[in-house]
Amino acid sequence: MKHYRIPAVVALALAISSCSLIPEYLRPAAPVPESYPGQPANDAVTEAPPLTWQSYFPDADLQKLIQVGLQHNRDLKTAVLRIDEAKALYGIQNADRLPTIQGNLNYDRNKTVFSSSQAFEAELFKAGVGISDFEIDVFGRVKSLSQAALEQYLAITENQQAIQATLVTEIATQYVNLLTIHAQLKLAEQTLDDRKQILQRTQRRFDAGIDQVLDLKAAQIQVEQVQAQHAQWQRQLVTTQNALYLLLGESSQRTILTIKPLEDLKVGEAPIGMPSSLLTRRADIRAAEHQLKSANANIGGARAAFYPRLQLTTNVGLVNSEFTKLFSDTGSNYWAFSPQLIIPIFNYGRNKANLNLADARQHIEVVNYEKTIQTAFREVMDVLSAREAIAEESSARTRLSDLESSRLQLVKRKLDQGLVTYLELLDAQRSVLDAQSQVLQTRQLVLQNQVNLYKALGGS
Repeated sequence: MKHYRIPAVVALALAISSCSLIPEYLRPAAPVPESYPGQPANDAVTEAPPLTWQSYFPDADLQKLIQVGLQHNRDLKTAVLRIDEAKALYGIQNADRLPTIQGNLNYDRNKTVFSSSQAFEAELFKAGVGISDFEIDVFGRVKSLSQAALEQYLAITENQQAIQATLVTEIATQYVNLLTIHAQLKLAEQTLDDRKQILQRTQRRFDAGIDQVLDLKAAQIQVEQVQAQHAQWQRQLVTTQNALYLLLGESSQRTILTIKPLEDLKVGEAPIGMPSSLLTRRADIRAAEHQLKSANANIGGARAAFYPRLQLTTNVGLVNSEFTKLFSDTGSNYWAFSPQLIIPIFNYGRNKANLNLADARQHIEVVNYEKTIQTAFREVMDVLSAREAIAEESSARTRLSDLESSRLQLVKRKLDQGLVTYLELLDAQRSVLDAQSQVLQTRQLVLQNQVNLYKALGGS
């Protein structure tokens, strides 16, 4: 065989390695209804652009916090590094599909002693390039493993997107909590000032013999209760700030947390008529499908193990008995071509067990894929079903707060007329504080519901 025939043989081997034993992939049917209960049909929604955090959270202060978190959050940085790791692993696996050409320099010295006691000693120098133990992928074993590694890489890429969506949601959630606590703290401070004024007035009336000791004790109790609530909100304010800074990835707390009224924070809303097919936009579902495809490709690799493996070793170079003449014109040429066919005969059922393992893992990934879709569907349903109830509660809480405030003004007028006692005034004030606090909590629930919908719909 001439030298130029060796590359031709290698090229022919690569050309025939196109067989694949990977099962045909069919996406499992989504085990959820085609639309969400109570949602009108709207096919135009499926053509809507992806739900980005920039469009869903238009508030400039919140956007600034999200940008800081995306740059510095450690969990997100780890997820990005995981992508680099998976990309490197895929590169290693995919490299096995092509031959590795290596240079070599050999020195061989041997001595032969014949029966006549004569000895022959020789030394030989070789320099060349060649291919060592390259598997010609006739049945697609290496290709299947490379495809499985690629799907793993794509799954980890999707996981990074899912972690980013979760991070955006958590930052928005903590910012809503922060604004709510500030509002509650401000309400407690205003109420505390009012209660202290009433306590001072009650003390004067008690010293003058007008009010009884029961009125004085009631006023003191009201002050202490509000002080306790004020301290509670202060404690929660510190823990919420710390949680938010941790999400931002800033231990030095350089970012300024802008405080504004809770009603000034604007958050996007869900489009009307969402089909359940929008769930495929969720990164965790796409990641689960890539895991399924990876398991499917591994079945092809396990099947190929039952068939013969063809390995190729080739080498071409120079040879001489003197190293100084190895690269001179007086040197000799050599070539070697060594194909090897490895046929599995008996391995104690290892190949069968590996195929059963690949099948089992593929079935597991099918179930995981279906469970991921069901979980996503439930999350969307939880948000949508709670939205209307929360809106009704918020309206009712606002009306109740207005009524309690009107009752308080009426009690104050009757107190000046001597028609009610201070105990009734204190009770009216307590009711107003509770009602206003509940209004803030329901506003928080409304915003939190909208934030949760961003993640449930697969925001990016």
